[in-house]
Amino acid sequence: YQLRQLMILDFLRKPLTVVDFLVLLLLSPVIISIVIFIAIILEPSDIPSIKDQPYECGRFGDQQMKIDRNYLFFARVEYQDVNYWGKNVREQHNIKGCDDQIQNASFDVKWPEMEPSDGFQLDSKNVNNITVALNQRTIWPEEQESKGFFDSIASLKLYLRDIATHEEMSAKEINEKKVFNLNLGLYQIDVRGIGRVSQRVFWQEIEGKGVGAIINCHYFQSENTSCELSYHVPNYGFNTSYITIYFHAELLPHWQEIQQDSFKMIDSFRVRV
Repeated sequence: YQLRQLMILDFLRKPLTVVDFLVLLLLSPVIISIVIFIAIILEPSDIPSIKDQPYECGRFGDQQMKIDRNYLFFARVEYQDVNYWGKNVREQHNIKGCDDQIQNASFDVKWPEMEPSDGFQLDSKNVNNITVALNQRTIWPEEQESKGFFDSIASLKLYLRDIATHEEMSAKEINEKKVFNLNLGLYQIDVRGIGRVSQRVFWQEIEGKGVGAIINCHYFQSENTSCELSYHVPNYGFNTSYITIYFHAELLPHWQEIQQDSFKMIDSFRVRV
């Protein structure tokens, strides 16, 4: 979904070719959703100012959080049991508090300072601006053996599937095509993209366990780039959580530092008792 938004923004900056037009037809339901979302955001708001309410609070499982709103996307977290695409969003959000479960918290920061910024933007020249999202799982899949590790093989296959036929790569095909990138310490496969967009997928393999962190990168003809790093976080949420980090491919050599710094920043908002 994030990639589709990025692609839409990239296409709108240039004259459309026939291929672009066909792609946008496929993305039209997403465009409608984005327009509706913007309309909701631009409605008169009773959301308190950051000066009046400096923090958002809530829980990820047993972890109590108190988060500086300067860091947050739209200056708020998203709570469980609130339909943020429905009606009466603000009323539902405002009755939530410090004892309610947070579904998602997205942080817009500048790396490596990890200070508030405008966050990741596809066409931005500020390549050090990143967006970090902590998402709480509502259920734990039965096929996963231990909450200490989440095997992301299903997500990897989704990223690697053929964009035209939607066919997934078999485990045998993945093993045949993957190469090990010594500079990143990750396996890598280049995937056929769509239109002017090329795709490259990197991932971590933990011996005896499965697929760990995954980085899905897209490279646009406009020279804009986007990468999405996702990995498991066992200590947040009753059913654990996962972190997704959006950044420009120029920062790819620093993916481990970004991963570590992002978790440290999130953990700094945890209330110590």
